[in-house]
Amino acid sequence: MTKKKPTSSSPSGAAAVELLCSTIAEAMLDKKAQRVLSLDLSQIESAIATAFVLCNADSTTQIEAIADNVEEHVRKVLGEKPVRREGFGNSIWIILDYVDVMVHIFQTEARNFYRLEALWADAKQRSYDEERQASAKKEEKTSSKALATEKTPTKKAAAPKVAVAKKPKAAAAKASTAKKATPVTPKITSAKITKPAAKKTESAVKKTASAAKKTESAAKKTASAAKKAVAAKINKS
Repeated sequence: MTKKKPTSSSPSGAAAVELLCSTIAEAMLDKKAQRVLSLDLSQIESAIATAFVLCNADSTTQIEAIADNVEEHVRKVLGEKPVRREGFGNSIWIILDYVDVMVHIFQTEARNFYRLEALWADAKQRSYDEERQASAKKEEKTSSKALATEKTPTKKAAAPKVAVAKKPKAAAAKASTAKKATPVTPKITSAKITKPAAKKTESAVKKTASAAKKTESAAKKTASAAKKAVAAKINKS
């Protein structure tokens, strides 16, 4: 590790380093690497790189799988290859050198022994596995809220209330008084009026006929009496 530290103090250089670190971390996490973090060494003069990306795993098989995935993923995404590869013989500590960024893939015991984080304690750390967990929790909450919203029935919009104009109290009182004072006139049909009148007329006709008969009978009696009187006078003479 005697190479000269690369210069990447420009904003574009810093962004490129950050993108490279993030891409490496993604590849590590995809293979279930543990404690994935980066160390920003840009402000440390004695550092041999601008940044370190570290992780660990419990088996040599997983360590090799992580290293292979880092190389493949970085090549696909950024088109970069490491300039140096070390540690594949025993797979206890594999190093991939991308000039600005150095990748350290440890077996868990080796990482706890060498303690690079403590050796570079002045470097700013970024934990990628913690960020992924936080992002996963946030997505879970968002999906849960969306699901709850879909299940909640949509309330129907209430029909607008139509305002009814109130009558003035004085007008209402007058209307009430008028209703009480006005008598209710029963409806009488023409049939009800005509029938009793016809009966009265018929009764009057009958009475007139009866009176005529009586008059006629009286006239007959008078004529008969007159005849008797005339006959009596004739007989006397």
